Amino acid sequence: MYDFTTRVERRNSTSIKWKLIEDDMGEGNDDVIAMSVADMEFKPAPQIVRAIVDAAQHDVFGYDYATDEYFAALAGWMARRHHMEVRPEWVTLSDGVMPAVNTALRAFTHPGDAIVIQRPVYYPFTSAAQHNGLTILNNALAYDEATHTYTIDFGDLEAKLADSRCTTMLLCNPHNPVGRVWTAGELRRIATLCRTYGVLLLVDEIHADFSWPEHPVTMMGELGDDIARQCIEFTAPTKTFNLAGLLCSNTIIRDLELKTRFDVAAENIGGMTVSHFGSSHASRHTTKQKAGSTNCSTWSPPTSPPCGRSPPRITASRSSSLKAPISHGSTAVGWASRAPMSYGTSCAPKPACISTRARCSVWKAKASNVSIWHVRHRCSPMCWNGCTPHSPIVKNLA
Repeated sequence: MYDFTTRVERRNSTSIKWKLIEDDMGEGNDDVIAMSVADMEFKPAPQIVRAIVDAAQHDVFGYDYATDEYFAALAGWMARRHHMEVRPEWVTLSDGVMPAVNTALRAFTHPGDAIVIQRPVYYPFTSAAQHNGLTILNNALAYDEATHTYTIDFGDLEAKLADSRCTTMLLCNPHNPVGRVWTAGELRRIATLCRTYGVLLLVDEIHADFSWPEHPVTMMGELGDDIARQCIEFTAPTKTFNLAGLLCSNTIIRDLELKTRFDVAAENIGGMTVSHFGSSHASRHTTKQKAGSTNCSTWSPPTSPPCGRSPPRITASRSSSLKAPISHGSTAVGWASRAPMSYGTSCAPKPACISTRARCSVWKAKASNVSIWHVRHRCSPMCWNGCTPHSPIVKNLA
């Protein structure tokens, strides 16, 4: 039913990641892989396309609200895939996870407060903190070169959470870009420390649908009511179903007081408008979330790698500021021939057949002032199969 082999050619389209290559490199870039924006070269599931086409043919594109069908689809997906209860009254919709994160920072912090992030991390975390006048406390992830694994320095984390200025922590699970799926034990330990020091925990779980079966993702909402009520979770169908352009995400807040404060902040910046195609339309049509969540349940990462060869790790050897290799299987490179990405507990979690025609995510590592945008390759059209890529193009952000 789902075609994960036919690549959609997106050069010379409105795709920003291919436009970046054209802008940065000019002519003669056919051997360059786009590594900037996290979307795929696969078509969405046909059920979703049909629902959107149906809505376009019959609807008026006015101001919408999220329907009961939408919330039922969201709750069903979370229950089936993540064993987590989600009630409609806990959910606020937004155009995307990062707009929602910025709304949360407006609601729960003040300029001069401090926030904990864990670099290397998705660069908009840094931008969100800076735009809201926050001091960044970096609980840098520790990299083990022997095991190619990133871990949390909990001693350092506690010291930073204990800082009197610290009011929030922004956690990424699975972590972008290092690819770690934090274990239930690690998440409980983080949540316990946040509760001890009165720090609100914001959790970006947008990539939670992508993990190897032996490394299942634990959502914060699975860890019990006490933990869940001190957290705000951000999820979206956009990465899972390759729908980023439809602008839809869910902010899950179980505590009524926190939910009210968040909603007020969202209303104050006009951030509660529901995207007609991204979230809901007239009840006679199937919502996009419903189409994806109820009819596309088999749209998921493969249960085993499509081939047994290990892809090479790409390293930015020409940049002295980049300390650790960029790992396949994580968002830093994020290739997959059948799914957008595959997360595990190590930096390079699984051997895989890596499609040069699939999707990739940018790593803008502000901590090291480098950005991996594009990589030239000598590989076959569909698989790495052990070949060696050229050195990445490293762009200095300093």
